[in-house]
Amino acid sequence: MDWDELAELLAGAGLAHIATASVDGRPHVAVVAPFVEGDGLWIFTTRGSGKARNLAENPRMALVWRPGPEIYVQADAVLVDDLAEKARLWDSGLLPFDPVGFFGTPDNPDLVLVRVTPRSATVLAMGPTGPSRRTWRR
Repeated sequence: MDWDELAELLAGAGLAHIATASVDGRPHVAVVAPFVEGDGLWIFTTRGSGKARNLAENPRMALVWRPGPEIYVQADAVLVDDLAEKARLWDSGLLPFDPVGFFGTPDNPDLVLVRVTPRSATVLAMGPTGPSRRTWRR
């Protein structure tokens, strides 16, 4: 599978669960609404969230989407606190929800972006001939 195929699946997949861990291995799972841009994903969150705190210490993460095709993504993350980037993505039309109810405005000092760089993915789906497993690697 190539990135364009995976990106198309991800763009329509909806909410995902993100798994992170602190440096000492303490796990954390949360629901997020990732969106695709170019060769990566973005997530809006708050600076004090468990995922943001963990990613600041340990940038490795995983995402899983269900129902529909099960999509598993292993990735690296970087927290981005640039106001111009937050405003650009806020106004991009790519977000799968209206962020105002969750975050107020893009200049909210607690708002932070998570830039997700996928490293590998597995897609499990049921097709006309039975189950299939497709993979992608950067």
